[in-house]
Amino acid sequence: MIERNRVNILMARKVSGEATTEELKELEMLLMQFPELQYAFTIIGDISSVNSANGFSPAEEEQLASEGMDRINLFLQQEQELPPAKRLIPWRMISGIAAGIAILITAYTLWPVVPRKQAFRNEVVTKTGSKTSVVLPDGTSVILNACSRLQYDATRFLNGEREVSLTGEAYFDVKHDPAHPLIIQSGNINIRVLGTVFNVKAYTEDATVETTLLSGKVEVDFPDNDHGGARKTVQLQPEQKLIIGIKENKQIPVNRKTNFSITPVKTMAAAGNHTTAEKPATAWVNDRFDFDNVTFEQLSHDLERWFNVTLRFKNDKYKHEVFTGAFRKQSIEDVLQALQLMSGFHYEMNTKENVIYIW
Repeated sequence: MIERNRVNILMARKVSGEATTEELKELEMLLMQFPELQYAFTIIGDISSVNSANGFSPAEEEQLASEGMDRINLFLQQEQELPPAKRLIPWRMISGIAAGIAILITAYTLWPVVPRKQAFRNEVVTKTGSKTSVVLPDGTSVILNACSRLQYDATRFLNGEREVSLTGEAYFDVKHDPAHPLIIQSGNINIRVLGTVFNVKAYTEDATVETTLLSGKVEVDFPDNDHGGARKTVQLQPEQKLIIGIKENKQIPVNRKTNFSITPVKTMAAAGNHTTAEKPATAWVNDRFDFDNVTFEQLSHDLERWFNVTLRFKNDKYKHEVFTGAFRKQSIEDVLQALQLMSGFHYEMNTKENVIYIW
């Protein structure tokens, strides 16, 4: 425990810029002696290096920093039967971290009555209008889109239990490990993968959950509407997209009886001088905002997350207008003007409240 506490102190001094050359060498030697502490050090390093221009208010930054560091300390305690530890990292050493936080990576435990397999100690969160990348302990790469949350347990990952919980949208490049499939939980939908590249879109406000497979193979398990209480399992092949209806909506492209559909992954020609074609489901990874045959109501959720605005329809008939398009680094006003040419709606932007009215 003495070495562990010493590592905590040295990690805090390094990220706060107070560590001497001798202390940095000592930290390096201790991490070599205790490699299990390397992940906690990575967490603290990630927090100290994030960009501040992603939408957190000063109050949010202070709260997230305080909670995050408290929970990291909790994560560092391996012996659960020990009494609650004092804060291991003095607040004065990490106060500078708060100003830089845009992503909170924490260690956190659910209520004791929840089975251990459902507890996720680590969390990555993105705000509106931002995205971030994370490498899971097994080497799996994840790019997280705006307004998304990824939860996992680093300790269990290192023991071969590869499970994550996703709310929002993420692009996965999964490290191949046939003996330990990666399980992605999103509500009551489970996705089982080995070594695979795919995209999952599962926002709580959307009427569907979409899984787009680019390479490899995934198996998706979800409730079967045709048989009350039963579940259905679907295997996707490369270049296929599975759309599962989770809310009653006549506009979503799913079979009303089975509540899901499987469609080929479309490729859209890139606009302007870009010659590389893009797949709408994953174009966001390359900063392209693509959409294919979606209603204005569906599109409005993506616009809100992408541009950090709120869209309100004064005339519901425009909710059902269907659009296909692609944009790259245009403003929200550029996008609205282009859509307006196709539909004829009017809009008004309230920049003070960040609200756009459609009629």
